[in-house]
Amino acid sequence: MKNAVISAFATRTNALLACSATVLLAASASTAAIAAPAVTHGLTADSASIGTYAQEVVAAAAVSAAVAQAEGNAQLAATAPSTSSAAATATSIYHLYVATNGSDSNAGTQARPFKTINKAASSAKAGTTVHVAAGTYSGNVTTKVSGTSTNRIRFVSDTKWGAKIIGSGTEAMWTNSGSYIDITGFDISGPGRLGVLNNGSNTLVSNNHIHNITVSGGCKGAGGAGIVNANYSGSNGDVIGNVVRDIGKPGACNGVQGIYSSNRGGKIMNNIVYRASAYGIHLWHAATDVTIANNTVFANGSSGMGGGIVIGVGDSPGGVQLKNTKVINNIVYKNPRAGISQYCYSGQACIGSGNVTANNLVYGNGSAITMKVGSATGTISADPKFVSYNPAGTGDYRLQSGSPAANKGTATSAPAVDMLGVARPKGGAFDIGAYENF
Repeated sequence: MKNAVISAFATRTNALLACSATVLLAASASTAAIAAPAVTHGLTADSASIGTYAQEVVAAAAVSAAVAQAEGNAQLAATAPSTSSAAATATSIYHLYVATNGSDSNAGTQARPFKTINKAASSAKAGTTVHVAAGTYSGNVTTKVSGTSTNRIRFVSDTKWGAKIIGSGTEAMWTNSGSYIDITGFDISGPGRLGVLNNGSNTLVSNNHIHNITVSGGCKGAGGAGIVNANYSGSNGDVIGNVVRDIGKPGACNGVQGIYSSNRGGKIMNNIVYRASAYGIHLWHAATDVTIANNTVFANGSSGMGGGIVIGVGDSPGGVQLKNTKVINNIVYKNPRAGISQYCYSGQACIGSGNVTANNLVYGNGSAITMKVGSATGTISADPKFVSYNPAGTGDYRLQSGSPAANKGTATSAPAVDMLGVARPKGGAFDIGAYENF
């Protein structure tokens, strides 16, 4: 992937971490299974009905499309499709089906589904939704065909996290080279260094559970990530509403991040990111004009490397300044080394104009916010008062009543729905974090 996640960050002094509102996650680093939820807002497939999941799918797509058209003024759909399948959106012209009991010699219809996502991907054309039934799909996925701006290609797990992709080898578990592609609702794990490697433009990676990417090939210069927008000349890779966890081992490899973006544009919103080896969210290479909003990021890196969220540019392709990038409404909590940082190599002026860092809750990190250009505004330095916090992901990360993060976010450039498709705001103003609580 042309070293898109090469990291020479041993000298970095800080990182930018975004931790958002609340979620129940039950998972350990040693297993790919998610424990049964203890509250109804949990992020397991079992906790969401088909209707709720459909709402999340529609909401993430609406965030992606509407913010691109009119940032800050989008009216986002938050209602479920009438069909029982979350993937069956009205805009799809064609439909293909995949199931573990199918065959790649079948026609790919609902009655005669394909067996592999790769077969469906090679058969898809603009305007196709690929419906993937629940079950375990062993082996890596490769998607190459592009959609168009009016007829996207959508790969959707019909049950949230029900279609489980267990990859193999030391590289990417899912490699996408197509543009105008959606990847929604999958559970992705495996021994490689990358969960989803995206080389396309105008893409949406949403509502996935990407976890236990074990980097079995070792800590090398090529680095790794749960999700990476890797093509320096690409643009507008949206990463919305995902749970990204256990990407490598915290503190083990400075080049392995949770979410990593290397190019222009894109929204990184409403994600939960924890226990990445280095940074939870990382911008580098040719990143600019990115919005990082309402994420929950905690327990990433170690006292010696990584942290929450770091933004900057450097290395290949060169000649880029980070401009018009917004870091807003994130909760940054208990990352051992750093909270929020702007970073450049020594002697380089990589931070340009138009950047905004505002209304973030940053607390309990090794350091708080480090800016090279400008100042952070509206920062809250207080315990977010989660319902319960556990760095292993087994806590309940919703906000208690009276949380300092409630009704303290900015509406400008923020997503108009939360991670579950709930309209923002519920109270007098936006909550900070991935969930709208009060």
